[in-house]
Amino acid sequence: MEQEVSAVRTRGVSGAVLKWFAIITMLMDHFGAAFLEGMFSARGYRWGTGIFSYNFCIAMRIIGRLAFPVFCFLLIEGLVHTRSRWKYLLRLAVFALLSDVPFDRAFFQSWFTLKHQNVFFTLMLGLAACAAWDWLTQGNDPACPPVRGLAAILVAAAAVLGAEWIHSDYGALGVVLILVMYLLREKPYARDLLGIGVLCLMFLMGHSHWIEVFGALSFPLFHLYNGQRGRQPKYFFYVFYPAHLLLLYGLLVLVR
Repeated sequence: MEQEVSAVRTRGVSGAVLKWFAIITMLMDHFGAAFLEGMFSARGYRWGTGIFSYNFCIAMRIIGRLAFPVFCFLLIEGLVHTRSRWKYLLRLAVFALLSDVPFDRAFFQSWFTLKHQNVFFTLMLGLAACAAWDWLTQGNDPACPPVRGLAAILVAAAAVLGAEWIHSDYGALGVVLILVMYLLREKPYARDLLGIGVLCLMFLMGHSHWIEVFGALSFPLFHLYNGQRGRQPKYFFYVFYPAHLLLLYGLLVLVR
């Protein structure tokens, strides 16, 4: 019987597999957005063929849409299982700042710009909103005083508006997606339905490109998750994010 239970738990995919999937699709997205679009649009080059064609670039961007919902899912798993939510939040904040210059160099060829902020800011605000919601509502305790519930809503709204104010990746709706996925984490089908609805809103409200709706294709992956963390270097993604942006910027410099 114990062997059968163990087999059930190890079926599907681990958090490590999901993270690698998100990292690879994100890299493909940024190759299209930072390198290809940067090379052809910013420098006035004409689209060619193969990997230098516009259609190839769009394909990379479409594949990349699957990354953000997966990172949101993993963020929530991390929040649920972390030993210290404060350290988790601090780690995101530190790497949001460390990734600022690489992000600006890769996407805007600038040392500093307020036009757009990297995805770590969105994840940080989403994490803060979810953690504050839990603390203020005492884990959705029915006996929680109404004033604390109101405070939780106000904190969540502040995080949503903050993301839009600083122009972080995915903006206000990015934080909304994290909140929806967190609050409905024990109701997976409702989570999927509303989460996909948020992705559609990103396009319908003019917040993002039409390809954003392809992020819906990542939601079936969450049903394959086996609840296991899997083997993964603890800080790999944190370092990989600014490192791969610097690499893409370096490629842009080489083709000048």
